[in-house]
Amino acid sequence: MGRSHPFFSVIVPTYERAGQLSVCLHALACQSYPRDHFEVLVVNDGSEAPPEAVVDCFRDKIDVTLLTQPHAGPAAARNNGAERARGEFLAFTDDDCRPAPNWLKALAGRFDTTSTRP
Repeated sequence: MGRSHPFFSVIVPTYERAGQLSVCLHALACQSYPRDHFEVLVVNDGSEAPPEAVVDCFRDKIDVTLLTQPHAGPAAARNNGAERARGEFLAFTDDDCRPAPNWLKALAGRFDTTSTRP
């Protein structure tokens, strides 16, 4: 990329799927993008078994924050994450997805070629 790496906030809503969330967070930890240029916001949408243990396993690998809200659905969870995001750009994925290792790098590359940001 010709310019600096933009900072991404990756927002992951989750509800009662700790196993799938673990796979998703592992995929995010394997990104080929600089670790100091993205954060992950996991938004627990009122799961009876909160995913703290799953999230804690990744704290030394990625910048991950766990937010909790009463059950209101994935759209509300995404909005909650967006409100707390620090990133220049928001990236959304679901807890049952495995983003490819070059996902954020590819997004940044597109912004680099089309953006007029300084």
